[in-house]
Amino acid sequence: MLYQEASDGALTSRTLNNKFGKGHAMYRKVALAAVVEVAYGVFTRTWLSRHFQGVELELLITALRIVTAALYWYLFRNLIGARTSSPSSLRTPLVLAGIVSVLAIPVLFRGWSPGGGIGTAIIFALTSFVVGFREELLYRAVLINLLQPKYGVLTALIISTILFTVYHYGTWAVSWLIVSEIVVMSLILGLIYIYSGSLIAVTLLHATYDAIWFFGPFLPSPIPDIWRPAFLLAGVVCVCLWVIRVRWIAPVIHAESSSA
Repeated sequence: MLYQEASDGALTSRTLNNKFGKGHAMYRKVALAAVVEVAYGVFTRTWLSRHFQGVELELLITALRIVTAALYWYLFRNLIGARTSSPSSLRTPLVLAGIVSVLAIPVLFRGWSPGGGIGTAIIFALTSFVVGFREELLYRAVLINLLQPKYGVLTALIISTILFTVYHYGTWAVSWLIVSEIVVMSLILGLIYIYSGSLIAVTLLHATYDAIWFFGPFLPSPIPDIWRPAFLLAGVVCVCLWVIRVRWIAPVIHAESSSA
């Protein structure tokens, strides 16, 4: 059962070793992925961004996103498959309220325009689904599944969030609002992944959130940014309450119903 697995850490070291292997092979794969990720970040944000712009740059980066995502999937496919997936567990009022709260942010606040009008916005919005899959694959499905069996849920969540935040350095102007938004979204996505096991769910949430931002300039007058943290807070509180229910309340209910 998912609830029992969640209460026990969802993914054990034994399961990890059985499905992914151990020893030098694992370390070599992790080292290769780290080198590829650093090279990807440096190349796309230096040489590539200096020689290309707009839609052309976005399409070139998207091609690299697909290549690197395919590599990560090939390297860690057994690790990713080691976690039980139960997307149906997300169909609860708390999770839905949290999702609505965070998706309201790019709708109600000023978005980012890539220039070129609505057609360009649509292209950037579509590539967001590649972005969402690639980042959730690496920073949630791979990192959390590697770290959780050895260090526990909290440490895995913190480390993945730190690396996810550092990865975004250079993509946006550094400000307390942007950093806090990246951190909170990473925590929400991480918790949803850990306690549902659904890579598809976090990919869709991440991609939809990013995609809506590109249509912000075409929406009615936005709300002042000072209110953005309230929506972030509401989202993370709803998801945390759902985790509490899954982690502590649901196993008790299941145990009582089994013994009846």
